[in-house]
Amino acid sequence: MEKISIRPAGHRVLVRPDEVSEKQGSLYLAVETKERRANEQIFGTLVAIGENAWKAFDEGKPWAKVGDRVTFAKYGGFTIEDPVTKEKLRLLNDEDICAVVED
Repeated sequence: MEKISIRPAGHRVLVRPDEVSEKQGSLYLAVETKERRANEQIFGTLVAIGENAWKAFDEGKPWAKVGDRVTFAKYGGFTIEDPVTKEKLRLLNDEDICAVVED
């Protein structure tokens, strides 16, 4: 994987959402449907953490670390495209991370 060229500022975190399937059963999804499902995705991998993330909560102890698989608020933050890799990522507030998912 190429290096991400976006660094979250302040209390924000950057998440790589899980991939959305192009098919449902044996049918291919329309592009609009796939994009809508990608925006509704709530699982992903934490790829970067802003320097002030979680400082205001729980004595500043981080809830998650880079590389953790997390779940996040369904409509939290916004989708941003890395200008170098063209990968779509979610930029969220630290409080939008709801849980760390254990494998």
